[in-house]
Amino acid sequence: MAYEGGCLCGQVRWRATGEPANVRICHCRLCQKATAGPFFARAVFLAGDFERTGETTAWPTSPRIDRLSCARCGAPMFALPKDPPARIGVSLATLDAPDALRPDCHIWTSAKRAWITIDDGLPQHAEGL
Repeated sequence: MAYEGGCLCGQVRWRATGEPANVRICHCRLCQKATAGPFFARAVFLAGDFERTGETTAWPTSPRIDRLSCARCGAPMFALPKDPPARIGVSLATLDAPDALRPDCHIWTSAKRAWITIDDGLPQHAEGL
């Protein structure tokens, strides 16, 4: 199965040809601030199964993760962990078929905003996995 997506303006496009290593909703403060939202719903793909085109801007949000956004429209799109194995986190909101992937759990719920109620039946983890 292939998954494809892009940013708001269409300048950045991506394609993954393998299944994701995981699909999670992260509620940590870094993800909240990096996405300007209450959480980061993302799929992680191995770098060898992933390609992207278009110009992005990158910045570190921690010693182990860089974030990338479209250089034109600013849409936050990717998280690049620096530790092996080489992989990339992709915002589920950027999928062309937005329901093609379903998260399998919530992580860092210890930092979840108090006004969010999680009632989707997915496992919840106070920290990361």
